[in-house]
Amino acid sequence: MTTVAASLPPSIVANPMVDDWVQFTDGIVEVRSGKVELGQGVATALAQIVAEELDVDVAAIRMTAAATGVSPNEGYTAGSLSIQHSGAALRLAAAEARGLLLDAAARRWDVAPDVLTVVDGVVVAPDGRSATYWDVVDSDLLHRRVTGTAPTKAASDRRVVGTRVPRIDLPDKVAGRPRFAHDLQLPGMAYGRVVRPPSRAAALQSVDTAATLSTTGVLTVVRDGDFLAVVADREEVALTAAERLRADAVWDERATLPDESDLPTFLTSAPAVET
Repeated sequence: MTTVAASLPPSIVANPMVDDWVQFTDGIVEVRSGKVELGQGVATALAQIVAEELDVDVAAIRMTAAATGVSPNEGYTAGSLSIQHSGAALRLAAAEARGLLLDAAARRWDVAPDVLTVVDGVVVAPDGRSATYWDVVDSDLLHRRVTGTAPTKAASDRRVVGTRVPRIDLPDKVAGRPRFAHDLQLPGMAYGRVVRPPSRAAALQSVDTAATLSTTGVLTVVRDGDFLAVVADREEVALTAAERLRADAVWDERATLPDESDLPTFLTSAPAVET
């Protein structure tokens, strides 16, 4: 039993081509999502959705980390919407890709697409002829719009979604491999730390920068009004220097919080916010 999407999800509308989402290379299904893995396990869940619709093993799915110029633009990763937005888009894109691949195999063998079956990425004809997805795909096959008319699997037919599979993101985290933004080391890269004011609306009166600037590895101190920061050649130097700078800064602090015993007056006297 299969279902057909009634309307296209917003992520598909914004990124309408099948190969925006899935590509087939050297026995691997490269899956692109505009959502970021933040430890919530979304990469694994999205891989399961694609594996389900394509009838391939999850191990054959390679999730490509979100990158400008490569990944579909899906806006923010927030609000617990990754499965609702990216998952819905990938389900349709994978189903469309499966249909296109079956059509290509059917043309090769001069049979109807609906007589073909797929087992772990291998398309099989009734007479035993077979070919993998990677055998029948070509550079232009998936470069077409997602129509939303390709049948997706009904919930009762799913065998991958909802099952336990190894988390894709955990090995790099456990092994401490450099895979994340804070692991980047660019040529000539410097490190900065901002010295935050001690309280709301505090004004920076003065700061003695001599000790901080004499610290080995400190490149400069930045002050712009009440903004104060330090730049260093190493992250740990920036952290230490920021603490030194904080200790040598003089701030003018004043009460900015309302009288907690008279909050109604504060709320009713607050200026109206224009909308």
